[in-house]
Amino acid sequence: MRRRSAGAPAPAPAAALAALAVLAACARSAPPPAPSPAPPPAGARLGVLAPAAAETLARLGAAERVVAVGDWVTWPPELAARPRLGSYDAPSAERLLELGVDTLITTASAAGRAERAELARLGIEVVELDTETFEGTLAAIAELGRRVGREAAAEALVEEIRARLDGIARRVAGARRPRVLVAVGREPLYAAGPGSHLDELVRLAGGENVVADAGAPWAMVSLESVLARRPEVVLDSADNRPGAARGALPGEWARWPFLPAVRDGRVYHLDPARLSVPGPRLPEMAELVARLLHPEIFGPPRASDFGPPLAGEAR
Repeated sequence: MRRRSAGAPAPAPAAALAALAVLAACARSAPPPAPSPAPPPAGARLGVLAPAAAETLARLGAAERVVAVGDWVTWPPELAARPRLGSYDAPSAERLLELGVDTLITTASAAGRAERAELARLGIEVVELDTETFEGTLAAIAELGRRVGREAAAEALVEEIRARLDGIARRVAGARRPRVLVAVGREPLYAAGPGSHLDELVRLAGGENVVADAGAPWAMVSLESVLARRPEVVLDSADNRPGAARGALPGEWARWPFLPAVRDGRVYHLDPARLSVPGPRLPEMAELVARLLHPEIFGPPRASDFGPPLAGEAR
């Protein structure tokens, strides 16, 4: 497949997460807004395809409402053990009906639209969440809280996330901003571009995204363009295979020793789950990226930073 330049948009990789923006506006002179749809009844049975939604529901104390999950849900452990429904773009209608799921929570995406329409015809409500940006993530948390009757807990969680993110931004204010590449796919090379939560993480944590001019949140970029931009830090979460090498090591990037990131030992291989699921762990993600970009402020990275989340981190 031919690679595109860093500025050219390309379809996002299959594993990229999608996200929902909930907008509400009201002026005193405007007519009263239409009432929001009523949340599902207390006994509603939820199927969850979106990993971020699974983490959020667990954090809100609503894990017991989830009867089944999609193939990409690997965290938290209590939900990862639930019966499986298939991929986010092709969940099994037979399995959903067999398990009595009446509400399916997934990611906003064009993929699988026909399948979701069929589920709606079968009487299963499909809720699409857009968590691709910080604001989308916070709106999704609020929406899930409303749907499971945990509005107060969701509001408190959103306020906590905002406060912690603001605190990180204040700590890096005025610090030199290193050039950063976030690699999310290889062969071809995909990088996190503007409009993605990973781009927001880099900028909030005091870095400069080397593909900030890419035309898509998940952009296929040319290797030549990336090398020419000489990233000083590489965050590589492209390899999701079990047993893949993790930590501060050059890996395939060792072929280009002239890169500042390679020369200075600042190529970091991370488990994709560390940064790819924007939900309640957004502050932990921001703190991790800040630690990798600014160890002089946040201290050196720890060995546990690079592997999958540990028990208790999503709570």
